[in-house]
Amino acid sequence: MRFAAMFFDDLTPTQLEPELTREHFDYLARHRDRITLAGGLRPPEGGRFCGTLWVIEAETPEDARRLMDEDPYCFAGLRPDRRLYFWNAAPVPAPKPAEQGQET
Repeated sequence: MRFAAMFFDDLTPTQLEPELTREHFDYLARHRDRITLAGGLRPPEGGRFCGTLWVIEAETPEDARRLMDEDPYCFAGLRPDRRLYFWNAAPVPAPKPAEQGQET
C-alpha cells in the first residue's frame, strides 16, 4: 500500500544539531526502499519550511506509522503534529506523440 505522511513543523535542518540532522538523513537513506519520496514544504510565495511530505510503501498503516514515529526528528520531539493518509495514486496517461513535440 502507498501512504502519504505529512509532518507539520517549521524545522530548518541547517539550524538543528548537525548530529541529529545526519541521523535523520541516514534514516531516510536506510529506508529508501519504503520511504520513496521525501522533502520539505514551503508556501508558494516563499518563506520558511512549514512541514514535510513523505511517500511511503508499507504493508499496513501500522508499518507506515512506525516508519514515521521512528524518524530521529520525531524521537527528539520536533514533529509532534504528524498525520498519515492512505494515498491512491491516480493513473496519469502517457502523453500522445503530438503532445511530446514529435512529428507523426
